[in-house]
Amino acid sequence: MTFELGINYWPRRSAMYMWEDFDMGEVREDMTHMADLGFDVVRVFARTKDFLPAPSTVDGSMIARLVEVVRAAADTGLRVVPTLIVVNMSGTIWWPAWMLDAQGRPGDLFSDPVILRSQAVLAQTCAGAFAGDAAIRAFDLANEIDDAQLPRSREAACAWGSMLASTIRAEAPGVQIRIGAHLPSLTTDNKMRVDDLADIVDEDVMHAYPLYSDFARSFLDPELVPFSCALTAGLGGAGRRPLMQEFGMCTAPSGSAGRTITDDFLGVPRSQYLASEKEQAAYYEEVLERLVATGAAGAYAWCYADYDPRLFERPPLATAVRERTFGLVRADGSEKPAADVFRKFRQRRDDGTLVQAPIARVLDVSADEYYLEPAKHFGRLYSKWVARGTS
Repeated sequence: MTFELGINYWPRRSAMYMWEDFDMGEVREDMTHMADLGFDVVRVFARTKDFLPAPSTVDGSMIARLVEVVRAAADTGLRVVPTLIVVNMSGTIWWPAWMLDAQGRPGDLFSDPVILRSQAVLAQTCAGAFAGDAAIRAFDLANEIDDAQLPRSREAACAWGSMLASTIRAEAPGVQIRIGAHLPSLTTDNKMRVDDLADIVDEDVMHAYPLYSDFARSFLDPELVPFSCALTAGLGGAGRRPLMQEFGMCTAPSGSAGRTITDDFLGVPRSQYLASEKEQAAYYEEVLERLVATGAAGAYAWCYADYDPRLFERPPLATAVRERTFGLVRADGSEKPAADVFRKFRQRRDDGTLVQAPIARVLDVSADEYYLEPAKHFGRLYSKWVARGTS
């Protein structure tokens, strides 16, 4: 099995406003560049407020733009993972206005009949638009949806995921399905257990960042990502190689040393680290090597580009400073050193010098026992993981 290299994408000049400020010329240029960097796959995001402007109403012009994006990617040899339900993104919860009541409170994504039906209509429309299209690598049901809203129960989360997955399979049979889960599914009782998700999807994926984890030994801890990937495989229990669908590191300005800042994290102050560009490159290199040694199926960088400073007064970049500079390329389009890490890694892969190890085994209890105290077990198993080289 080939180690898959992917990248998460928003354009430099429009970021999360991509669909309303659509520039197909920029998208084509970016797709060409991402392919040149050595990526196989690009993950894109159908921001829900753009694609579902009213209940059970999909904006056809947005579907047409998504089709254009997929065609542009395919023209460069890239395959595409569209993420379909995108309410949570980069430090902002982007609720469609119609999902909010008069007091600004959202309806229930997981149980409100109108909202559920609307999500199904969007999934059905997107799947139908790409049925039989070889450019689609997989459909990702949602992005870290529990940060937008916690399901009331495991059963509600499973019913939601199963409904969307069944809808897509009916319209686009044979296409792989995944759900963009992140560290809270490993460390908290967020009602979105990895083993439950594994029963719904075809691929087990995880998002992990030392920046956001109290278990990381430092902001640049290279072990957290591969450990989280291995733990995902263990909890999933399906024997599948896990995919690290998001990992990355934000940077300080070019030529500057790394520095710690206090940043906004979903409305809560949190210490974050803007790495030097050399530190970012070293971090990517160390984590990629460890993912191969852990038996991962692949890795998707977060993300392609830094964003134009003209966007810094708009959400999420006005408050989430770290989100401005996660890119492998700078806002002017020039490459950071980390870009070459992926280019060289791709060359090694294609030369046949990368040897994927079997999936690392880390879980020593049942999933039910693990989720009785997920934080305790995560910390315990992570301590064993980082100590294994010293025993």
